[in-house]
Amino acid sequence: MPQTSVLSQLNANITEQNRPATHDNALAFCVDNNYLPYALFVAHQFIAHHPDNPCDICICLPDISQIPQHLLSSSIRFVELQIEGMDNLPVGRLSLAAYHRLFLPQLFAEDYDYIIYLDADAYIMRPFYTQIMQLIQSYPEDFSVAAAADVMELKLQITPSRKFSKVESYVLKYHQHKHLYRNSGVLILNTKNYRQQDVLPRVFGYAFEHINELQCHDQSALNGALLHEIAILPFMFNWQVHSLTYELTDEFKPYIIHFIGNNKPWRLTNRYTQPFQESYQQFIEKNFPKQEFSVYTEYEKRQKQPKYDNSIRELISQKNILFQNFIDNKRSWLPYSIKNSKVRNLLKLPSFTGCNTKL
Repeated sequence: MPQTSVLSQLNANITEQNRPATHDNALAFCVDNNYLPYALFVAHQFIAHHPDNPCDICICLPDISQIPQHLLSSSIRFVELQIEGMDNLPVGRLSLAAYHRLFLPQLFAEDYDYIIYLDADAYIMRPFYTQIMQLIQSYPEDFSVAAAADVMELKLQITPSRKFSKVESYVLKYHQHKHLYRNSGVLILNTKNYRQQDVLPRVFGYAFEHINELQCHDQSALNGALLHEIAILPFMFNWQVHSLTYELTDEFKPYIIHFIGNNKPWRLTNRYTQPFQESYQQFIEKNFPKQEFSVYTEYEKRQKQPKYDNSIRELISQKNILFQNFIDNKRSWLPYSIKNSKVRNLLKLPSFTGCNTKL
């Protein structure tokens, strides 16, 4: 089907909401029903860190009936979305709700000047709204999207001479265009510029044209369509939890951390997630008492859900997981390792601290 025909089938509408907009800006989440509890967790963190209520909090989802009744009367704006025309796009372990963030400037065109989008697997470490607003003033007037570097950019620079994984090889392709590959877990969206610059049709045009190459789904579409147009969000506002960054978290004191990959505090227990699990568990048990809170080690998870049909290959793989866990624990004893020093220096470069240019 021609690309123009595919794009013409895209349609997004707000079908229901519990309250109208009350501020000029918003903090927004786009989730399916499975991730609703975790978006609510982060929303309540924002409220606790920002008692002056500086902006609207919007949680967008496909079915507003899933919201606990006592939360519908809260200050959070719950918005039910109906979006059509994306069924053929890849999602991997995600859901189509991952693409919904791209529609926010259109859906809220009359409501908000700026939208701060957060993935539901974010965790707010300290207040950040005032800092974000100050950061926006430093951006070029025509910026439409700001996003932080993806942690793969760190990994590629730390160990440049080796065999690359599929994702790393994909990110390397952007270096040919001198583009810093961004993570879409935290975005600043300028609603006016986003619409005037036709960002939505451009991103989905790229997505449908490169449908078999979207290694990271909506994130890859955003990067591919907006080469050199994405303003730099400092890594401190999207501190992606990874073996390269974890040991430096206390030192850098980021505003927002982001549990990328499988390292979710409600899913896996390891040195990255364990310090946060109690607060998640308390929130889930209080607000979603029927939802079971069960976390496993990577090894336990693989025993329950084998990856390989070949039993010998699966056994070797499981033993390798135990070995990697042992190595990771050993690394935690060496906070001042050479690798940490390299990461520390990279995180102080403009690509990760932010500047007034687009990369």
